Amino acid sequence: MSPTNTTLKATALSIGATAAALGIIFLIHNRTFSKRKQQSKDDDDANKKEDEPTSPDSASFYNQLGISEEDLPSHIRRDIHKQRKRKSKEAMISMKTKMYDNIHMLDEDRESLCTISMKKANWYIRKNIAEWTSPKEGSELSKDKDAKCIRLLFTHNGANVDEHKKSSSEKLYLRSAKQNICVSCGSDGHHIRHYIVPYAYRSLLPDDYKSHMSHDIVILCPDCHVRCERSTKKRMKRMETDLRMKMVTTDGDDAFCSPVIEDAHLYHVRSCAIALVRWKDTIPEEKVEEYENEVRSYLADCCKTEAEKEMILAGNEPLTKVQLQKACSVKYRVKNPRYVPGSEVVVRSLNDDRKKIEEFIVDWRKHFMTVVVPKYMPTGWRVDNPVAKGSSFVLLV
Repeated sequence: MSPTNTTLKATALSIGATAAALGIIFLIHNRTFSKRKQQSKDDDDANKKEDEPTSPDSASFYNQLGISEEDLPSHIRRDIHKQRKRKSKEAMISMKTKMYDNIHMLDEDRESLCTISMKKANWYIRKNIAEWTSPKEGSELSKDKDAKCIRLLFTHNGANVDEHKKSSSEKLYLRSAKQNICVSCGSDGHHIRHYIVPYAYRSLLPDDYKSHMSHDIVILCPDCHVRCERSTKKRMKRMETDLRMKMVTTDGDDAFCSPVIEDAHLYHVRSCAIALVRWKDTIPEEKVEEYENEVRSYLADCCKTEAEKEMILAGNEPLTKVQLQKACSVKYRVKNPRYVPGSEVVVRSLNDDRKKIEEFIVDWRKHFMTVVVPKYMPTGWRVDNPVAKGSSFVLLV
């Protein structure tokens, strides 16, 4: 065996041994990571943050194994890059002010009605329909020395609604102070306002299901938000695809499924221009003339004056590079006028049916609870709480 072959064989064996060693290290550490992650679920929140290992998406995780970032596979490096990019934008995409001000609104008898924002409280004060006050003595709220309250100076609309029609959890949710922390992990750092019913759907629902209905808006930290959004987008795509397929079967036309369509004429103009740029010297003269006429016709339609149009159509001057480039760059994909966005397809399928809308909202609440498994939901929050403004019933699911 020649020295060259011996060297190549030794090199191959060395590479193979290195790869095998890295594989064993990854396997052992991944198992360790899984065990430690499972064990950390039984610890309290303070110890959890200290005991959990670094995320496998971060460079420090692999640095602890003695593996430099340059030696990692390309897909892991991409994940690390994405995480760094997301982390760098956390402050920009997060809420600039806290979500809950927890101003308690009291009725004329200083009985608690609900909690509102400072902005809303100041609006009531400016309109002279409320005043700053203290909690009613002996009430549960009076135990909170930091509680801020306003008292309405008029009889509110809900005063005549029988209180027994409202569930205890609903009243508890409306009246309890809410924490400004991530409802999943309890993080009090950067926060994102998260819509349990995706905003694309919520924005298209009737006003009764979104106006003055904060039940389906919660706080998540950026990491928990990303984790939840991944599952949410998959579910949205699955729902939209299923509904589109039903519509195709029913209507026999799938044109609405594509947001853009190709304009055959513009596509032909572009093809002619590209052929003239690349292969003019090898194309038969009659074809060159045909292609040039197509391009000239398109350019003439783009002209603002009749003089420019006549000059181009006359063909006395050869087409310039600028003109050919304009024809090559023509946008032949145009917006499909019959296309229906996925969010509209889903909301339209509800047909403004109250029962269907309620089931739709409750299903998204269940999805959120399953995916996120929140530990710090607001007091009184329940999946089966009312889904519409003014509802005096509890939805049974």
